[in-house]
Amino acid sequence: MRVRRFLALSAAGLCAASLGACSYGPSTPSSRYAAKIRANPMPELATLYQRHVDVDNTLAVMANENERMFLQDLGRVFYTDRPSRLTREPIPW
Repeated sequence: MRVRRFLALSAAGLCAASLGACSYGPSTPSSRYAAKIRANPMPELATLYQRHVDVDNTLAVMANENERMFLQDLGRVFYTDRPSRLTREPIPW
C-alpha cells in the first residue's frame, strides 16, 4: 500500500515537473528578445530610408536655412538690405 502511494505521488510529481518545464511565456529571455525584435525590426532606421544621423542632419540644415531666411526677412523689414536714400551722393547697390 505504501509503495503504491509512493509510486502514485512520484508519477504525479513527474507529470507536474514535465508540464512546468515545457512552459514558454513572456518571462523567458528568448521571448523577450523576440518581442524586442518584433517591436522594432530595423532599429538603425528612423524613417523608411533614413538613419537617425540622416534625420538629425536634415533637421540641422533646415534650422540653419530657416534662421538665415528669418534674418534676411528682418533685414527687409528694417530696410538694412539697401543703402539709405537720404545721402547726398549716389551710392550704387
